[in-house]
Amino acid sequence: MVDINVFGIAWQEIVNWFLAQPIFAQVLVLIGVFAVLVLAVILVYYILKGVGYLVYYLLKGVYYLLKGIGLLFYKLFEGLYYAISGKPKPQSNTETPQQAPQQQQAPQVKEEEPIVPIQKSSQLVRPEVTFCSECGSRFTDTMLHSLTETGVAYCIHCGSKKTQEYQMSIES
Repeated sequence: MVDINVFGIAWQEIVNWFLAQPIFAQVLVLIGVFAVLVLAVILVYYILKGVGYLVYYLLKGVYYLLKGIGLLFYKLFEGLYYAISGKPKPQSNTETPQQAPQQQQAPQVKEEEPIVPIQKSSQLVRPEVTFCSECGSRFTDTMLHSLTETGVAYCIHCGSKKTQEYQMSIES
């Protein structure tokens, strides 16, 4: 038989010690071993996740650094090209800070359309109908509008349904 050593102790001695314990101690040892294994797996997960984020953001930083250095060399060589060749540098469509003060001197006036207020038109239901028969709370404008337009309204406080029949019963 092959001797297996765990932490310098023979495997057979560990098994004999485990079997010599009472049943509740064996259950507690198994729960403890399981808990330690789960915690070890969780710890390894978060360490690998942290290393992954570290590598990702380092590579992202290096990318932006190299991109900036490349843009620097591009602008430098572009400026040298136009300086040596004597050609004028073409202007882009975007505004530069030098063009902004010129626009501030001569502001453009936009013609605005007049603002027309929206008029709220709704027929008021009888004043007696403006209170809920279930909870006694006052109907809101939205509830009155809904009762007038669709013939059905729900009280926002108790949820009871009010219809045109309710309005007719109040009137009589």
